[in-house]
Amino acid sequence: MGMHEKFRLDGKVAVVTGGGRGIGRGIALALAECGADVVAVARRQADVDAVAEEIKALGQRGLGISADVMDFTTIPKLLDRVVEEFGQLDIMVNNAGGNLDRKTYLLKDIPIEKFDEQLALNMKTKFWGSQQAAMRMKDGGRIINIISIAAHRPSPGFGVYSAANLGMISMTRTLAVELAPQGITVNCIAPGIIVTDMLKETMHIDDKQAHETFDSVIPMGRTGTPEDCAAAAVFFASPAAEWTTGQFIDVAGGQPT
Repeated sequence: MGMHEKFRLDGKVAVVTGGGRGIGRGIALALAECGADVVAVARRQADVDAVAEEIKALGQRGLGISADVMDFTTIPKLLDRVVEEFGQLDIMVNNAGGNLDRKTYLLKDIPIEKFDEQLALNMKTKFWGSQQAAMRMKDGGRIINIISIAAHRPSPGFGVYSAANLGMISMTRTLAVELAPQGITVNCIAPGIIVTDMLKETMHIDDKQAHETFDSVIPMGRTGTPEDCAAAAVFFASPAAEWTTGQFIDVAGGQPT
C-alpha cells in the first residue's frame, strides 16, 4: 500500500454524532470524500438529511438519523441499525457536545442540575458511544472523541465543560489500552476556536464579530474551520494511524494552552 493510499477509507462505515452542522458535518463529508460510507446523527432531521445528500453526491452511501445522544437508549439502537443496513461499523466519531442552553456558568454559580447535564453531554455520551461502538466493531476499528482545548486550560464560564473534556482525555487513554487487543484505536481531537453556530449563539456574536474578537489572539492569524478538524479525523480514522492510539491532538492554530 502506497503512503497516499493509507489515507483512503474505502469500504469503511462511519458514524458521526453531532453530524448535522459545524465540525461534525465537516468530518462526515471528509470521511466520505476519502471513501467511507457515513451515517450522520443529530437532533434535527433536516440537517442530517442534507448532510446525507451531500455524502451521496460524493459517491458514497449516506444516511441521516435524528437522535438525541442524551437519551441513553438511543445509541445502541441506532448502531444496531447501522450494522443491519450497512453490514458493519468501522469508525465512530463522538462529536456531539457543548452546552444545551447556550449559556455560560461560573463554577461558583452553576446549578447542580446544569453541572450534571454538562458532564453527561460532554463525557458520559462519548463514553457510551465509545463502549457501544466497540461492542459492534468485529474487525478492529477507530474511535475518535471530539473534545476542546478547554480540556487543558482555565475556562471561566465553562468550568464543567472543561473538566468533562479533560476527563475524556483520561478515558480515551484507558479505552485505548483496553481495546488495543481488539485492534481498535481510540484518540481525541481538541479543536481551538472554530466559528460555529454554537459558538456564536453562546457568545451572542455574529460571524464578523467572532473574527474581529478571535483572529488576532491565534498565532496562525485566523480562527479554525470544520475542515481543519476533519483533516485530523481522517488521519485518526485511516490505516495511516493504525499504530497511533490513546492520543489527543490540538487543532488550534498554535493557540497556547
